[in-house]
Amino acid sequence: MSKQFILDSSELSQWHTLVHEAEADYGCQLDETMQSYLVFTLMRFAKDQQLNSHALALDYLNSHHLPNSLRSEQLRNIGDQCLLVSGLYPQSAEKRQVGVTYYVDLGRSAYHHISTVTQQGVAELYQQLAESFILLMDLLQTIRQYSAPALQPIAAMELWQQTGSRAAYSQISETGTPVRGTRLKNTNKH
Repeated sequence: MSKQFILDSSELSQWHTLVHEAEADYGCQLDETMQSYLVFTLMRFAKDQQLNSHALALDYLNSHHLPNSLRSEQLRNIGDQCLLVSGLYPQSAEKRQVGVTYYVDLGRSAYHHISTVTQQGVAELYQQLAESFILLMDLLQTIRQYSAPALQPIAAMELWQQTGSRAAYSQISETGTPVRGTRLKNTNKH
């Protein structure tokens, strides 16, 4: 899918435009809070060369020994990295010999844990992130599809079967991947 060049001058405007285009292509509209969170997460990690460079599960386990404020920050970083890896860089999961669902489960868990240890307003945001993880991942995979397929066919099949990812299902449908014993149907679990 070819996209127009983004001519907005600021990085913020560029990411916002890209997310807005992905929403239109995917067929959803995030509320302002989720859209802003996704844009700022993309900005924060856009130039991070260390993304997915170490075992996030160890960071997750070690976070439980930190004071609440540091724990929440560490868990937010883990959740955000899991979201970006599962959405934009799912091939890096294959290189680490884990499935994309590893990042989905870890990211959801990190966001959910923050929601249980923070103040009410912040807790609601992170609970919404945990619940919307698949949708946000799908939007990022939609962005990824602008330049290259997000997943290999088998990985897309596994992700769709395990999470109900609409983006993975769409990729399977577009490639005409044959599926033995499984009937493709849209099981939107968001």
